[in-house]
Amino acid sequence: MTQTASNPGPQLTVSLPAAAASALPAAHVQDFDAAAGLAATLGGGPLVPQIDPEAVAAAGGPEDVLSEVWRTSSYLESKQWELDSALEALRQAVQKASSAGVAQDELCTAANLSAEELAAILPAPDAAPAII
Repeated sequence: MTQTASNPGPQLTVSLPAAAASALPAAHVQDFDAAAGLAATLGGGPLVPQIDPEAVAAAGGPEDVLSEVWRTSSYLESKQWELDSALEALRQAVQKASSAGVAQDELCTAANLSAEELAAILPAPDAAPAII
């Protein structure tokens, strides 16, 4: 089973050996597809640093293990900030393109959004500009 990103630009292909794919329940195959799509969106690479159980067991005490929690929490917060920033940049780009007259079907394709997701980003035609 192979999943390839359908976005323009560098392509990421994620494969699962056929024997392993056939041994998985359908729900796991769908989870794999979703994860492959997310990995393609994010540019590939590990999403989370893996924790080595032997390293945890060999840690110098609760303080060392707790410091791993702090580091991982900080890592997650920085990734959430990056995601929020990227989503805001996409929202602004979509609104700018819409204002310039780009058709909504083209916007959906370019932004990789459904029509419903696009409608949630775009202001209503009769909405007054928001005052910040």
